[in-house]
Amino acid sequence: MVFLENIFQLILMLHFLVTFLLVGSMSHHLMCLVGFLRGRFTLLKREKLVLSVSFWSYLVIYIFGCLIYPAFRIYMRHEYFDKALPWATGLFEVKEHWASHGLAILAVCYILRKNFDPAEDKQKLWLYIPLCVIANIILWYMITTGAYLTHLKGAF
Repeated sequence: MVFLENIFQLILMLHFLVTFLLVGSMSHHLMCLVGFLRGRFTLLKREKLVLSVSFWSYLVIYIFGCLIYPAFRIYMRHEYFDKALPWATGLFEVKEHWASHGLAILAVCYILRKNFDPAEDKQKLWLYIPLCVIANIILWYMITTGAYLTHLKGAF
């Protein structure tokens, strides 16, 4: 018996649903950062809130992914990808490595934002904004890769 095999599909569905919250919050956060680049700091509370939602939803998705990984490895990866499309296994592993990097980067953004006010300490924006943009790029890479791999599995 594989770890959490009984509720694998439930956790996978929760993993998928929380992704919508993450995409919305990180995209909204990116729009707030555009305002910062233009010198507009009217959405400071909202920006801090959506960053918190982004970080915690990313963490939840990451934990869900860790919980479903054993069942995925046995039932999906072994049965579909390793036999027919070994390159898809590699693509999935690269996606998971980037997920770890994205969590670390988003954690740095979250901690950094707790300790400064963008309107007052504009020097830190030169670190904060690029890190947030990189986290968004990683998120969109993971989403497109995950959707593509799901499509490949559906083709079998």
